[in-house]
Amino acid sequence: MKKTYKYAVVGLLFLFLAGCEDFLDKREDSGGLTEEAVYSSYESIRGFLDQVYPNLEAYNTFEGADDGKNQRTYVGVMADEMSATYNKTVFAKFFSGAWLTTDKAANVTEIGNGNNTPIGKALPSIRIVNRVIANIDKVPLTGEQRNEILGQAYFYRAWFYFNVIKRYGGMPILDKVFAGGDDDIPRVTYHESSAWMIGDIDQAISMLPDTWPDNQYGRPTKLAALAFKEMALLYDASPLMQNDLNSVQIKSYDQERAKAAAKAAWAAITYMKQNEAKTGVRLATADEYMNLFWFPDTELKRVETIWWRRRIPSNSDRSKTARAFWLYADMTGGTGSESFAISCPTLNAVNMYERKGADGIYYPINDTRSGYKFDPEHAFIDRDPRFYNNILIPGDTWGTYASGKPYYIRLWRGCTAYNNYGSSKHTNGRQLSGFMCRKFLWPEANYRHDQTLGTTNPFLQKIAQTVFIRATQLYLDFAEASFEATGSATAKVEDCGMTAEEALNTIRNRIGVTDIPSDIVSDPEKFREAYRRERGVELMFENHRWWDVRRWMIMHTLFNEPYPIKGVYFDPVGSYEDSADGKSGTRPASFTYTVFDMEKEIRGFSNMRNYWYPLPQHDVDALHNLQQNPGW
Repeated sequence: MKKTYKYAVVGLLFLFLAGCEDFLDKREDSGGLTEEAVYSSYESIRGFLDQVYPNLEAYNTFEGADDGKNQRTYVGVMADEMSATYNKTVFAKFFSGAWLTTDKAANVTEIGNGNNTPIGKALPSIRIVNRVIANIDKVPLTGEQRNEILGQAYFYRAWFYFNVIKRYGGMPILDKVFAGGDDDIPRVTYHESSAWMIGDIDQAISMLPDTWPDNQYGRPTKLAALAFKEMALLYDASPLMQNDLNSVQIKSYDQERAKAAAKAAWAAITYMKQNEAKTGVRLATADEYMNLFWFPDTELKRVETIWWRRRIPSNSDRSKTARAFWLYADMTGGTGSESFAISCPTLNAVNMYERKGADGIYYPINDTRSGYKFDPEHAFIDRDPRFYNNILIPGDTWGTYASGKPYYIRLWRGCTAYNNYGSSKHTNGRQLSGFMCRKFLWPEANYRHDQTLGTTNPFLQKIAQTVFIRATQLYLDFAEASFEATGSATAKVEDCGMTAEEALNTIRNRIGVTDIPSDIVSDPEKFREAYRRERGVELMFENHRWWDVRRWMIMHTLFNEPYPIKGVYFDPVGSYEDSADGKSGTRPASFTYTVFDMEKEIRGFSNMRNYWYPLPQHDVDALHNLQQNPGW
C-alpha cells in the first residue's frame, strides 16, 4: 500500500513517538507525492525536508509570531526588556508563571504545545527530519546533493531539539522514527541531550556548504553550524543546565564545558574571519550599525547575519509589524488594537546602557565615575551610542510634518498622544513605559510623515526578519565562556587567540565605546556583571534576554519584587503645542523624570520551578516513563 504524507500536531510527544501512520495519510502536504515519489529525486526529497523551514520561529514579524495575529506583543516582553500596552496580550498567561496545562493542544504563547507555538512546531519538524535521514539511501543523489540534504537535516534536527530542551531541560533522544511499542522512552539529562545534539551539529558542520546561491540564501551554512555549536555548548556549560531531572538548585558553571564552548566560539570566529570574502559575514562598522536591524526590499543580506529565518512578509504583515510592535497610536494613523498595542522598552533595559564620564571613559551608571544623575542634564546624555540606536525618548525627532517641522516623540505625560492610552479600551490601564524601541525602525516609519509628505506607505519601505545568530554573538559567547572557564578576564583558554576582555572590547570599540575599565577587568564579580551587561545591551530585543536570565539562574532574584518592571513619567517643563490634529506640534523645553512601578507588568517567575517549563500533564500521565519537571 502506498503511503502519503501529512504532518499535524496531535499532542506534544505522541507526534514523534507514536507508531501510527496518521503522519503519512495526506498527499497534499507533499504536493500529492507518494512515499516512493518523495524518495525519487534530489528535488523531491529537498522539498519534503523544506516543510520544516516554515516552522522556524519568525517572532520579529506580526503574522509570524507564535500566536499569529492575536499576539500583538513582541517576545521582548518575556523578561525585563519590554512592557506591553495591549490589554489582551497573549503573554498574560505567561506572565502569571502558572504554566501547567492539561490542554492537549494549548496555544498559549511560548509555553503551549499547540500548532502555533515553538514547541508545537519543533516536534513534527524533528519527525520529518528523522524520516529524511532514515530514508536518504533510497534517493539517487550525487555526493554533493547528499551532503546538502543531510547537512540541513542534521542541522534542523539539532536546532528544533535545542528549542525543546532549552525550555524543558533534558528530553528523550529523538534519533529515529519511533514505531509502536517503543514510544514510552525516558528522559535523559540536559548534558546527555546536548551531547547527542552536538553530534548532529558536527555532522552538519562537515556537510553544509560555505554559502548558498542568492535565491537559496537563508538556508543553514557551515558558519551557521559552527555558531550554533558554540552557542549550544555555552548553554550546556551554564548554571541551570547543571541540574538533573529531579531538582532545580542554584549551580555554578561547569568549567570544562565552558572551555569547550570557548574553543568552539574561537573556531567560529576564526572561520568567519578567514572566509569573509566567500561568506560576506563580518562585524558591522559603526556606520553600518544603525541600519543593521531592518532589511531593505532589494537586499535581504546584512553583514552580521549568520543564521536567520528568511521570510518575505505580505504588505499587511509589514504594516502590522511596525504598528503593533513598535509604534504608539499617534504614529500609526489608527484607533484599533493594533495601533494601541506597543512593546515599550523598560527603565530596567535603559539602565543597562553605560554613560561616559568626565574622563571620556564609559562606566555603568551605578559607578560614580559615570557622572550619572537622574535629571535632564545627565540621565540620557552621553550614554553608550547603542542607546541612541535602540531607544527613543519623549522629545526625540522622528520624521517631519508637512510644514517641514520635526515630529517629536510624544510620550510625555499630559499630551494628547499619551493621554489616549489612559482612555483606550485596548489598554485597560496598561501603561506606556516612557520609552519607544528604535532598533527595528527606520526614520520614515511614521504615519504623520507619510500622511503629510505624500510618500509611499511608510510601513512598507523595509522588511523585518528574524535573526537567530549574528556575528557579534560569537564574541559575546566567547567572552562569557572564556571567563567562566578560567575565572579570569585576561587569561586565555588553550588554543584560543584572545581573552574575554579582548572579545568584549572588540564589540565595544567598533561602536565607539571605550575599553572596560581596568578595575572592573581585575574584579571577577564586576567583570561577570560587565559581560552580562554588554550582552544585554548589544543583543537587546533580539530574543536572548529571557534565555540568558534563566540559564544564568538570576531570574528568581531579578523578579522578586511585586512590581519588578519600571517605567518613567516624563513631565513637561514649559509650554508646547499639542498635536491633537495630527498636523503640527512642538515639544516642551525640558522634562522632569519620575520612576514608577508598572503594576500591570507582573512577572510571576520568582518560584524556582519556573526555570524549566512544565511538560503538558496529559503527556506525563499517558507516558509512564516521561518525568515531569520539578515543582510542577
